[in-house]
Amino acid sequence: MKKILCLAAVLLMSFSTINEEPVERIGVKGPIEFNKTKFSLAWTAHPKDNYYAQEYLPKNETVEHFNQLLTIHVFVTDLSVDDAISQKVSELNKRKETDKVSNFSVIKSPDGKESILDCLLSSGKNDKIDIVEFIVYRYKQIELKNNKKALLIYAYSKRSYDDKITSFLKNLKNDRTDLLNVMTSQELPKITIKE
Repeated sequence: MKKILCLAAVLLMSFSTINEEPVERIGVKGPIEFNKTKFSLAWTAHPKDNYYAQEYLPKNETVEHFNQLLTIHVFVTDLSVDDAISQKVSELNKRKETDKVSNFSVIKSPDGKESILDCLLSSGKNDKIDIVEFIVYRYKQIELKNNKKALLIYAYSKRSYDDKITSFLKNLKNDRTDLLNVMTSQELPKITIKE
């Protein structure tokens, strides 16, 4: 009897370590195409009543170690794009105090309804940088069901690690322009929050 209970416990443990399917909550199951790469839903979170996040990865990449990542953030709020950008700029200015690589720029759409913020960030230990990440955020205020307002932040990240960082930074000048153009022309997903 002890052996059966023990085996049952081991079986239960092994099932619990298998990654569960992410819970899709915003009506964007994917895959999503960005810059000729397909991204599939990999991770989701709903940490606050008014906040949803979903991450999408190319095939064979993981949330823990990726080269490219798409993220959709949805905040159910009437916060304006300008106010959200202002908060992000403040956060990035503070980061510059500890991140020597950190840099950013903001571009506002001609109609003033959207903004794109792109930034370069790094992390490491003992004055050695081991990760560099370029991120492009696109901010837009949207309307949900029942005339609720929300802030949609659509983000693309491109990362490099360790000895590949130097070539990544050299190529970034051209890559940045191309990725900003792709982000500007990308059709934003239609958001439908599942209550």
